[in-house]
Amino acid sequence: MGVLEGLRILDMSRLLPGPYCTRILADMGAEVIKIEEPGRGDYSRSFAPFRKDLGCWFMEVNRGKRSVVLDLKVPVCRQQFLALVQTADVVVESFRPVVLEKLGVDYATAAGVNPRIVYCSLTGYGPVGPYSRDADHDLGFASLAGITSMSGEPGGQPAIPGFQVADMHAAALAGIAILGAVRDAERTGKGQAIRVSLFDAALTLMPGVAAAYFGDGTVHERGNNWLTGTNPNYNIYETQDGRYLSVSCLEQKFWDNLCRVCGHVEWQAQIKEPKNYPQLIRELAACIRQHPLAEWEKLLAHQDTCVRPVLNFAETVALEQTRADAMVLTLQDEELGTYQQMGFPIKFSKTPCSVQKRAPRLGEDTEAVLASLRAKLR
Repeated sequence: MGVLEGLRILDMSRLLPGPYCTRILADMGAEVIKIEEPGRGDYSRSFAPFRKDLGCWFMEVNRGKRSVVLDLKVPVCRQQFLALVQTADVVVESFRPVVLEKLGVDYATAAGVNPRIVYCSLTGYGPVGPYSRDADHDLGFASLAGITSMSGEPGGQPAIPGFQVADMHAAALAGIAILGAVRDAERTGKGQAIRVSLFDAALTLMPGVAAAYFGDGTVHERGNNWLTGTNPNYNIYETQDGRYLSVSCLEQKFWDNLCRVCGHVEWQAQIKEPKNYPQLIRELAACIRQHPLAEWEKLLAHQDTCVRPVLNFAETVALEQTRADAMVLTLQDEELGTYQQMGFPIKFSKTPCSVQKRAPRLGEDTEAVLASLRAKLR
């Protein structure tokens, strides 16, 4: 039994932020019913690679859910959806503003049949402002929010962030908001609408950058601050064999330990003067280029330096640390055989997360869910 056992969520979202949010809630024990359009369903079903006829992306972010196909443009399907709302605690959707209002399944309509419903809308830019009706993707949100301008080499082209920063942060924020609103609904008997904008979520990912700008007008860009390569003790350096080490020894004690391992104790005091930073970066870079990555890992093991290798994902999955905390799950399925997925980042001592079932095929639960619904509403 998970910590969210008994919570029913209707998930109309697609692709990443909404489905990942509800996947986390499903891992925690919530019943998540994925409402999909006929024919195609969630677009990510078609993303390669595949396990037989199921897309691996779709499986990763939709495990533990049930799939019900409803064409919300058809009146009888709208009525079936609203009947499901009467039995649910939460609705999650990711359409552009006013789409669901036109279909007649928006928050106001849902609240009319279930005043306790919590209705979470994930949108690109929210319902107001000049971009409110625009389509966009993660790179657009990150670029407008100032994140992309801080990625890449100083003086060079901005770099694309290596993962969907706005999507993932919005997913986490939506999960927090949903649980808060559910708690309030339990207390007051009334639900509410929640909206999480992916652009707004991206804006809140850089509190230090915001603090600098609102504090004294400093604009952080590539290469002019400690997060983007100004500091020798928070930087990335190439090893002899073309691999990389990340150095993040911001505290003096960690820097002192690194200097000792490198055989340059004179650097310990020099770090206290920013005027020394360019020279320290050059000297540390030359030092790290003297040994291959594997040798550095041996030299730095248990030396308390906050220095780590820059790994690719295959290397990360193979790490003993990754396995030790059960962050790779090996799952069994009658049809798909043995496969792996990411584990649970949230650990409960009494009610641990679990995978209730693999991600559903399109509409595989429609008949069972609607039959159960008819029985409940008799």
